[in-house]
Amino acid sequence: MEQHNEYGKQLMKKIAGPAYTGNKPSTEIDYGAGQPARIDGTICELIAVEVESRVAKQIRGAVLDLICHKYPKKLLVILPVHASNPEIAAEQCRNALARFVSKEDFRVVVTEGSGDNPALEKDAQKVGNALRELGWRQGR
Repeated sequence: MEQHNEYGKQLMKKIAGPAYTGNKPSTEIDYGAGQPARIDGTICELIAVEVESRVAKQIRGAVLDLICHKYPKKLLVILPVHASNPEIAAEQCRNALARFVSKEDFRVVVTEGSGDNPALEKDAQKVGNALRELGWRQGR
């Protein structure tokens, strides 16, 4: 599992560079009890990012964290590892996000690669396109 997490971080850093931050206060979500939840990262003060490689039910759980995060734009990146059908999981997540977030304010991307089978260049292009659609520009 760690290699998939590392691949997600490597992918986001390749695209956004220092604009992508993880494990900072900007990644926290306060649910009103206990310790705050955390998403994988943020880009500038604009986009909340989750990178998931788990089964569909766990991927859908990440959608709640994105919805509850304070940043207006949401990006869910799905690595095709444990979900039996990552494209169906992605469509379920799009449908769930659309119930709470304007369609122009979120993107769900299924990568071609993972920590076991990297496709960094192709994935960087796909995720980079999604970020640009959300209004992010390099150097922002």
